[in-house]
Amino acid sequence: MFIIGIGRSGSTILSKTIGTHPDCLDNPEIPLFSFFYKAFRNQQSNTTTNRLVVRFIHAMKQRHPGHPWRIQTEDVTKISSGLNYFDYMNELATLFTIEFSSENNIRRPQWIIDKNPVNTLHAHHFLKEYPQAKAIFLVRDPRANVASRMQSQNLVHGRTNHWMLNTLRWRRYTRYYYTLKNQFPDQIYLLRYEDFVLNPQQHMDELCEFLRIHRVRLETANPLTSTDVDQNSARLVKKYSDLNAPINPHAISRWKEVLDQQTIEAIEDICKTEMNFFGYARETRVQVPIPSKFRFLARWYELKEKLIFHFPLSLKLKRLE
Repeated sequence: MFIIGIGRSGSTILSKTIGTHPDCLDNPEIPLFSFFYKAFRNQQSNTTTNRLVVRFIHAMKQRHPGHPWRIQTEDVTKISSGLNYFDYMNELATLFTIEFSSENNIRRPQWIIDKNPVNTLHAHHFLKEYPQAKAIFLVRDPRANVASRMQSQNLVHGRTNHWMLNTLRWRRYTRYYYTLKNQFPDQIYLLRYEDFVLNPQQHMDELCEFLRIHRVRLETANPLTSTDVDQNSARLVKKYSDLNAPINPHAISRWKEVLDQQTIEAIEDICKTEMNFFGYARETRVQVPIPSKFRFLARWYELKEKLIFHFPLSLKLKRLE
């Protein structure tokens, strides 16, 4: 199950919430499925596959020190040969938590959650080739999304956090919903962040129905914990402590405290068509020109992600390392 849509739209809290369901397994936010997809999707797994995956995991641990991954690379080498790509990734995903890596535990989750915003650009490949897969498309008010990005200190991806660029990225990402819904109507579930925050139990029930798993009460679900987070990693400590806090409806309108009037006017004009489609009311009717610099940057970042997806695996691994 893929959770897609532009980042800073509540995908982390959603994946952690669904991950408390006994039939679901929440994986770390790493591009595992998409990273190997082009190279391995038409092959059966073998020892070479395992070795390359181990390289990837080592590189990701170097890139994101302190992340609470429980996977042991020696377990990867024990994955059976001859699996197709989808089954191989399911086996691999279960190794990211202690309880599933135990040889004595034969239970496997019905759904494995792959939460990564960049999968939005590639989801049509996954859903077409694996009709048993599903996707939750998250959308959030662009004003709130941009405000959240402006307040974020996470510059891991090397992108500028300028509000104009992120407004254009919001618009481009949300437009993918139209295509995906038309092509895969039974595999896509649209969820607005604001609706989930205001009524999490109702939407959790609907998601369980969409996934065909039994319903659970959120108050009885396992709590989200940060037990194994490296306490020296301030960003991760804050991230997991935020997840442990109750869902805060105030986050819906916090953008009004962050954005100035001129920025609000620009965001609403740039995103007016999509805001109307997803049910977000505009407060202004001002026309704002978009500088060509930001048009170019928004297209470039999207194009770069698409190009990397098609890079040879050896080049992607060297780049990551």
